[in-house]
Amino acid sequence: MKPLRSQPWQHPWWRHVPVAERAQRLWQIRRMRVMAWLRLRRHRILLILAFYLLLCLLPLLIGQPHLSAYALLPVLLVPPVAYLAYVLAWHEFHR
Repeated sequence: MKPLRSQPWQHPWWRHVPVAERAQRLWQIRRMRVMAWLRLRRHRILLILAFYLLLCLLPLLIGQPHLSAYALLPVLLVPPVAYLAYVLAWHEFHR
């Protein structure tokens, strides 16, 4: 079996697509790939986290670094606190 081609114009059937429709098909394929990428949970989480970090760093550009530091505290502190809660709950039920 031949490997899948990532580019649509490399597909053997691409030459049968009318020239007038090719640009529209390319946009349609790109849109479908982006939607498939966003269907994965880890990519949605990454996108939301990147947006939140961008939003938190916006006051830093305005000239208020303290506000940015306060906004980033949940991003920095929630994972260790959640891990601590997990470890404590695990020890409670396994000892």
